[in-house]
Amino acid sequence: MTFWRTERISAPRVTSNARARYLDLAAVVVIVATPVLLLFWLVPLPLILPALGITSFAIASVAALVAHYSGIDRHAPNVSAWDISAVFTLIWIGAAMMSGTKQLVELFDRLAMIP
Repeated sequence: MTFWRTERISAPRVTSNARARYLDLAAVVVIVATPVLLLFWLVPLPLILPALGITSFAIASVAALVAHYSGIDRHAPNVSAWDISAVFTLIWIGAAMMSGTKQLVELFDRLAMIP
């Protein structure tokens, strides 16, 4: 009887070319830059950090759910949905640490006034 191979194989199953890696990088840049540009355009300057925190929390949650339910490998060699979720989680934590309670209360006051 032979032993099972329990170590993780690090060689990629499919060889990828350089063009695919650059497309992954471009997709991540677009995914990160789009919400930031929309926030700067639509939200008043004192409310940027709380709005950035809420938006990045929502994007990180959706990316994590997509990665979990589609069965994406966490140790994939290229950029995966887990990596996108991790980036937005770090943005969310950073924005939450830098924003104050006064800004958050003002943001929710403005949201409550919208009909």
